[in-house]
Amino acid sequence: MNAADKPYDENARLKALFEYDVLDTQAEKIFDDLTELASEICETPISLISLVDPDRQWFKSKVGLDAESTDRDIAFCSHAILQDDIFEIQDALKDERFFDNPLVTSAPNIRFYAGTPLRTPSGYKIGTLCVISDHPKKLSDRQKKSLKLLGREVIAQLEIRMSNIKLEVANQYKTEFLSNVSHEIRTPLNAIIGFSELLLENKELKQAFSEQYDFIEKIDFSGKRLLTIINSVLDLSKIEAGKMELEQVNCNLLDYINNIFMSLSGKAKEKNINFSKVEHNDIPKIIIIDVSKLGQILTNLIGNAIKFTDPDKSVRLELCIIDNMLNIVIVDEGVGIELEDLSLLFDKYSRVGKSKTNFEGTGLGLYITKGLVTLMGGTINLKSKPNVGTEFHVQLPFKLPNDEELIKLEAKNVDISMYNRLTLLVVEDNIVNQMVISAMLKSLGIKTSVVGSGEEALDNLKSNEYEIILMDINLPGIDGLETSRMIKSINPNQYIFALTADVYRSTREKKLFNNFLTKPILLEDLKMALSEAIVEFKW
Repeated sequence: MNAADKPYDENARLKALFEYDVLDTQAEKIFDDLTELASEICETPISLISLVDPDRQWFKSKVGLDAESTDRDIAFCSHAILQDDIFEIQDALKDERFFDNPLVTSAPNIRFYAGTPLRTPSGYKIGTLCVISDHPKKLSDRQKKSLKLLGREVIAQLEIRMSNIKLEVANQYKTEFLSNVSHEIRTPLNAIIGFSELLLENKELKQAFSEQYDFIEKIDFSGKRLLTIINSVLDLSKIEAGKMELEQVNCNLLDYINNIFMSLSGKAKEKNINFSKVEHNDIPKIIIIDVSKLGQILTNLIGNAIKFTDPDKSVRLELCIIDNMLNIVIVDEGVGIELEDLSLLFDKYSRVGKSKTNFEGTGLGLYITKGLVTLMGGTINLKSKPNVGTEFHVQLPFKLPNDEELIKLEAKNVDISMYNRLTLLVVEDNIVNQMVISAMLKSLGIKTSVVGSGEEALDNLKSNEYEIILMDINLPGIDGLETSRMIKSINPNQYIFALTADVYRSTREKKLFNNFLTKPILLEDLKMALSEAIVEFKW
């Protein structure tokens, strides 16, 4: 038996092999399909994708063989990677290099072997796609050509696989970066929006200092506008990284739609646009759907319709149920979209129509909207005519709630006077955030204690009890996650809200926390979270 020499470029060849990060990985269908096809075309019982590392040949895919690998010294493929063309042994017993090879004298009793080198784009031969039989054989020209083509496809799939791995790593780095940026930006925004909302609640301030009150309104508007832009960028990242999840909740659909409609009516009125809605009688009162994403879809599409419709024109929202799907139709008499621009409408890198020159916002709204619709299992289509208008059709699946789920809707009817039954512990290290949250809770008549660390929280709980704990996740010393775990180990029924400026957190620690409040905390979101807790625990 003659062992094969090492290739002259062995070190570079191994480096190319290791870059694919494929050795000792699980079977993958695309590679199994290629080996099966090679076996069928070449009419052999065995076919392998063999990768030659420093000590062995390892089989990424195999047909007709149970072994995972063999020693490199006895591998036929070690000889094949020294060739530029197909390496063919028609009868191994008659070849002095192989007649006494263990793979010939015992299982799998190789008599015929043909292997095409797997050549990387840089020219390194990292292994073979080979076919094997226990009978002497010779490949036809057609079979040799097919084997070469399949070998090139193996390399193409390895390249795709490597690109996907690199993309996953890049997305992970991007997610981590945006997670950190989210925290750093949202923390100061929490103070800006929180304090401005509280000041705007003060009617005496409006009467005594009307000009300054107008300034505060503009600060509040600008802060929320900045928050919208940040959310758009983060939503884009979450969709592309596959990190966004559905959060199905009970929704009084007609009430919710009416709230969206009323919130956007002001913009329509400012432009003297006739904004109307039509709700068909078949709409159920309560459905289960991701309310947040539904609201974002409606706000984006209706907001665009109003934005690109001229005064004295119309925008109409229509809802009905077709084939157990929620059908949303938004029709405007706006500027419309040119035919050549329709294919670019949902492209994050393109602006169409008037939006080519109107740079208000991020320009990501429709791209994100389509991503949200797809995530929810729905479809979105449109038709448009320049100077006539645009019509969007959205279909979204939904479920109907059972009796237990309907109980949660009671939270929307909780009177603010019920909040004074609660005692809360706020665990927050940022002084400004402490002031914002304390002021919000005080405005609701809730008794509140504030500590700045997990250690202080644990010490406080030795002598005090609270219905709810608001726990910042990013704390110095013992962080909010570990502090919450320690609290739950002592009192499993303790109700804990997570406070975080990191929007990615809410998709991770769902089992640990009863609810999440994402900074900047809006007063309405805080009230709703408290109401849900009151209903759930019947305080």
